[in-house]
Amino acid sequence: MNTTTAGDLDALLLRDEQLKALALPVWILFGVTVAAVLGMLVQKPVLGVVGWVGGWFIGPWVISRAAPLLGTPAVVKYPLFLACALPVLSLAAPTYVWLNMRPARAELETKIRQAEVRERRRAAAPAGAAATPATPRAPTLEALPVLRGVAHGSWAEGDEVKLQISGPLPPGMTADAEMPPTRATGGVFAVGYHVDAGSHWTSVNRDDLRDAGLSLNALHRQALANLMKRVKGQPGMRLVEHPPYYGLLLDGDHEACLVLLDGLWDHLFMDKTPNGAVVAIPSRDVLAFCDANSHEGLAALREVCARIGPDAQGAVFQGLLRRRDGRWTVMD
Repeated sequence: MNTTTAGDLDALLLRDEQLKALALPVWILFGVTVAAVLGMLVQKPVLGVVGWVGGWFIGPWVISRAAPLLGTPAVVKYPLFLACALPVLSLAAPTYVWLNMRPARAELETKIRQAEVRERRRAAAPAGAAATPATPRAPTLEALPVLRGVAHGSWAEGDEVKLQISGPLPPGMTADAEMPPTRATGGVFAVGYHVDAGSHWTSVNRDDLRDAGLSLNALHRQALANLMKRVKGQPGMRLVEHPPYYGLLLDGDHEACLVLLDGLWDHLFMDKTPNGAVVAIPSRDVLAFCDANSHEGLAALREVCARIGPDAQGAVFQGLLRRRDGRWTVMD
C-alpha cells in the first residue's frame, strides 16, 4: 500500500524550496563562467580573471548544495568540482545543475500532489461513516511545540504524559492545578504546546483544545505543521557549520523542537550524517548535531551540553540523542 506521513510531505516541500532557492545562484554561476570564456576569447585578461575566480568560488558552493537534492553520484559530483577551475569546462557545472533541476522539480511537484492527496485521505473520516450536516469549522490554534522533557524510551507514541512540578510553584498556581496537556512523541520526547501572546508564550490548555475541537494528536500535527512553516518561511531555518559539528538556527525559541521534524533528519541532512545523526538539545534555543562516527563531533556536543547545563533558562536535556531507523534514542 502506498502511504505517506506528514514528515514525508514536509520533506518533499522542503526539498522543493531548496531547489527553487538554487535558481539565482545557478544563473550567477552561469554568468561568471561565460565571462571567463569571453575574457579568454577576446583577450580581456581582467574579464577572464574575474570570471574564473568567481566561477571557482561559486561553482563548488552550488554543486555541494545541488548534489544531494539532485541525487548526483560521486563520480559526477567530484569531476564537476574540478571543472569549476577550468575556464571552458567550468560551463559544465551550471549546465548540469540547470538541466537536472527542471525534471527534478517536475517530479517533486507530482510527488507533492500525490502526497497531499494521500494525506487528505488519511485525515478524512472513515469510508461509510454516516453523513453529518456541515458545521462551522472551529478556529485553528497557531500553536507551536515545546519540549518539556526527554526520557529513555519509556512512553508509547501519542500517550498523554502527566507532568509534575518540582520545587516552588509558579505564582498563582495551586498544587491541584491542572497541568497543560503534554504528548509522548517518538518514545523519548514529552511535547507540550504554546501560543504567542505577544510579550510571552502561553501554554495551550484543555479549554483551548475543546474550543478548537482538537484532540491531542490533532494538535500535535498542527503544531508540527506550524513549525515547518517557520522553517520554510519566516524566520527561516539556517544551517551553521561549526566544525566538528553543525548548528541549526530558527527563532531563538524552537531550535530544539527541530528534532521532531522527521523530514530534516531522514532526508535533508542525510549527506551530513551518513552514519546517522547525533543531536544535542541542552536548551530550547540550541540544537547541534554531527555524524554518529565523528569522535571529535561527539566530544564537542558533550562540551556544549556541559557548558549550558541543566540550570540554564529553558533547559531541555543534557545528554545526546541518536537517530536510528527513523527514530531517536537516548545515547548512554
